Order: sequence, then structure tokens, then C-alpha cells
Amino acid sequence: NDKIKDAYLLGNEDKVEELKVLAEKLGGPPPGVKVGDRGYALHTEIYDIGISAGRAASALEQSILEERVRRGRAMAAERRKNLEKEQKDWEDMMRNPGEREDKEAKDRRERTMGRLRAEIEEDNKKREERAKEMLGQLPELPKDSASSLEKALEEARADVKRLRKMRREGRGLGEVSEDADLTFMNPEDRLAAEDAGKTQSSKPKGSAARAREAAAAEAAGGRPRLPGDPDVTRGEIKIPIESSSSTTSGPLTVEVSSKYNTEQSDPPMRKHCFQYTIRITNNSPSDTIQLLSRRFEIQTVGSSMKDVVQGEGVTGRTPILKPGEVFEYTSTAPLSVRPIATTIIAARMKGEYNFVTLKSGQETATPEQIKTGGDDSAELGMFHFVFPEEQRVKPIQSTEEEEDDDDDDNNTTSTSTATVSSSTSAKPKSVSPPASSTSPSSAPPASTLPGDSDMSSGNVATSSVSDSSNIVTDNVRVQVSSTYRPERSDTNLNKHCFAYNVRITNESPKQNIQLVSRRFEIQTVGSSTKDVVQGPGVTGRQPILKPGESFEYTSTAPLSVKPILDKTAVVARMEGEYNFVLLGDDGTTPISSTPLQAKMGVFHFILPDLGNV
Repeated sequence: NDKIKDAYLLGNEDKVEELKVLAEKLGGPPPGVKVGDRGYALHTEIYDIGISAGRAASALEQSILEERVRRGRAMAAERRKNLEKEQKDWEDMMRNPGEREDKEAKDRRERTMGRLRAEIEEDNKKREERAKEMLGQLPELPKDSASSLEKALEEARADVKRLRKMRREGRGLGEVSEDADLTFMNPEDRLAAEDAGKTQSSKPKGSAARAREAAAAEAAGGRPRLPGDPDVTRGEIKIPIESSSSTTSGPLTVEVSSKYNTEQSDPPMRKHCFQYTIRITNNSPSDTIQLLSRRFEIQTVGSSMKDVVQGEGVTGRTPILKPGEVFEYTSTAPLSVRPIATTIIAARMKGEYNFVTLKSGQETATPEQIKTGGDDSAELGMFHFVFPEEQRVKPIQSTEEEEDDDDDDNNTTSTSTATVSSSTSAKPKSVSPPASSTSPSSAPPASTLPGDSDMSSGNVATSSVSDSSNIVTDNVRVQVSSTYRPERSDTNLNKHCFAYNVRITNESPKQNIQLVSRRFEIQTVGSSTKDVVQGPGVTGRQPILKPGESFEYTSTAPLSVKPILDKTAVVARMEGEYNFVLLGDDGTTPISSTPLQAKMGVFHFILPDLGNV
């Protein structure tokens, strides 16, 4: 056996085979000893020696390591699957804007209808059981909808006759059901019956009333809403703005702090994600407390309503806090909100946590305590989600009331910040539009203008087509170029998205200027009119440009247009101007309230060869 082992370890296969033959001639291994493919047996196998503690521990560690690797691979595969699903959902949303919301609304309606049908069936079963118990048999019911409608009409006519008879006899109208159909009554009888029905509001609601309430809740996304705070709606916050709060209610102190999550935000799509951390401390020296549920009220700036978020537990748990213990968690708040110039907040939030004080020896809350919502609540003090500096809009003050466009530059979204240093060094003074009645800017311009005939017909001369322009007006150069965005376009739906980059340069040798407003004209191919887009500032700001300085930004133009590819690859034409004022020696005070105009030359949004995109 030892010689076979030595030959095997030395790799001498011929010697191993020779020794195996000799071993067989000698009768082979002793009974109970098994020889594997190697041809020899280990001494632990011959003498039945158990595995050592060190080898056992090593084998256990190896098994644990292999299990961790297996789980890690499974988690990585699940993570990749989730990321692929999120990417697919995002691409579907970009290709078909609104489709996901429509599908979710359809699913909510189907869930609501299913729940309502189940409730109606349950109510019908209960009525049938009560009728069978009281009458001994089921009454005759309508066989189809026509029979049901005829029976309802007969009952309505009978009610009308009864009510009119009672009215003639001077008797009261009696009780009128909430679900009674008063359509067939004359106006006087209907009003009287409605007045009589108002006294029955304390009665339990019928299935129809519950159905209407459920449908209303589903229409709001299944989430209750409350009237919002006026200052948040207007964006004029008078109270101190804090991104954190600390409130003590009874034995609990609730602290919260919030910050902006840049990684999960997408400002061009008006998606801003905030992260908030909540710390709940049990200050009681003797009582053990269990958190049962939470309720939050969140209002985004500009919205007239608050969303109410409520549910059982906290992050899926109902934590128990012994005296002095702390429960802390972090959550995210993805908001769809647009920054506005009058405030730095994105939203306001407050709420409460319901809890129960456990008795001595009680390990957890009873079902009855959970059902009633606990003994008391701890307040989550008001705090705000505050935009970081780079996402804020610089205030624009005006002596006249100006209407702020809901979408910037024909529903475009700024995707870059200014490259101007002077615009951040001092707060720009606002510039009023000229008061003269003869000034073109004093009259409200039309939202549409007659379009160019070549764009209407699609017969655009190739020599005049360019996807960029570069024009100097009064020492101000405006450069613009456009590119196609295939990832945000859907040719099947005739949705074509373009990005255009604008660079405005002050080429005056010594004169500071301030951009105060813009006005664009855009005409899609096949349209007989031009859309006019205008508003104060540029991407929500009024930058100041010193001599030689530039202001640059990029916006997107999502166009819903059917191309005329047999005539031209152009889908839209755009031009415009930027109004600016000359500033005095201090670099901030306008010399005149009458603005000058820096022209944006004509350029086109041109479809590439879609087969290569």
C-alpha cells in the first residue's frame, strides 16, 4: 500500500499498475478497507481514525464560504434583474409618455370595480340569507336587467304616488332612503323628499355610498388628500425654513433631518429625490413603548393639496423601545416638483407616530390595541425639503405682474448651469419692461403667428436649411446648435425630441449687460402657424455678463409632428431674441428701462437618417 502511494505521488503510473497487480495476487486489501481510483488507502481509512477538529472546522468554514458565495451570486442576479426591469420601465416611459400612468389608473379602476362587485355580491348574499330566514324562501327576483329596470320604475312610480297622497292629506313625508331615486317626482315633491332624507345622515351608509367613496379615493391614486398650506401653494414662505426638526411629545422625542439625494435625482425630468433620517427616542425612565403606525402629510411647492401617507408600523416593523432606547431609520422621498424663484423649498412635511405603552410583563401590543391605534401619538415636527444651491432658481422681481410660463422654452428643460461668474457674485436687480404704449413689449403678444409658407407646404429650400446659427446684435453674440435625441423620441407615435444648446456672449469692450427676458417663434413642418414662447429671464435667471463673458445652457424641444420625409428632413424651424439692458458703472444698475434685443438666428430641427440612429 505504501509503495503504491509513493508511486502515485511521484506520478509513475506504470509502477502503480504493476504494484496493483501484485497486491491483487496477495489477496487485495483487508476486509472493510476500500481502495479508490488512486489504488491505495489512507491510514485514516485503514485504522478508522476520525476527522480532526481542525479539519472539521476548516470543512465547516469552507461550507459557509460556499453558501455565502451562492447567496451573493443569487443576490447579484436578482439585483441585475431589478436594474434591467427599472431600465426597461424607464425606456417604456420615455417612448410612451403617460402610458404607465394610464395603465396604473386602469389597474386601479379594475381593482375598484372588483372590490365593489365583491361587496355587492356579499351584500346580496346577506340579503338572501336574511330573506330566506324571515320568509322561509327567497322572494322572486328580476331575471335580467330589463326586468330589474321595470321593477325599479314601478317602485319609483309607487313612491311618487305615495308621497303625493301624503302631501295632499297634509301628513309628513316619512323617511326617504339615501339611495331613493327622486327623478320621477315633480320639483316640489323632490325638494321635500330631499329635506326629509337629510335627517337620516346618521344611518349606516349603503353599498352605493361606500362605492362612491371608494371610487373617489381610487381616482386620487388611492391616497387621501387634504387642503394645502397657502404659503407653500404660493411659494411665499414666511416662517423660518428648516430642513430638520426635533419635537418631544410625552415620552418620545422625534428628530428628523433631510438632505438632497443627487444620485437618484433627474432635474431635467423634474425628478428630485430627498433623503430623510428619523430618530425616535424613548425618554421615559420606566415605560416600554411600541410604535404601531405612522401618518405623514407632504405638500410640494406650488401644489394646493397635501398628500397623506399612512400605514401600519414603521419601515415594515413595529419596534419596541425600552427606557432610553432609540429607533432610527432613513427613507427617501422622490418628488416631482419644479423649483420656483420665490422660495428654496421643494416640499413641506410633518406627521405623527401612534404608539402604545406596554404594561409590566407585556411583550407586545394586543390585537385590540393595534386595532384602536394605540394609546397616544408622537408628533413629527414640521420640516422642509430644501433644494441645494445648484438647483435653486434665482429670484426674479418685477414691478409689474408677469405670467410665468409653466414650461420653459416650448416645454423645454434646462440641463446645464450658467458659466457666468458675475451672475453669482451679486444679486441682479430686476428690470421692468418699458412703460411706453408704443413699445412692442408693452402689449401682450399673441401665442401664435402666421407661419412661413415653405414650412407649411414642406417645400423647404435645401440651401437655407441649417441646424445652427451664429448672429451678433449690438455687441451680443447668440450661437445655437441643435441635435436629435433618439432615446427620448418615438417615431411610431410621431414624437421627436431635440436638444439645442445656446451660448450668449457679451462682446462689448467695456459695457456690462443683463439678460432680462426671451421670446421664441417655432413652427413645425406642415403647420400654418408659429407658436410664440416668451417669459422673463433665461432658464429662470437674469444673468449679468461682463465684457467677454458668456452664458450657456441646453434645453430640449419635444415635438409632436408628422415629418414630410418625401420633401424635407426638417421637422421644425425656430428663431427669436433675448432682451437685455445696459448696466451702469457699478455693474448692477440698468442705464435705461428700455431693453435692447439680441437676435437668435433662424435654425432648424433636422431628422437624421433614422435607420442609422
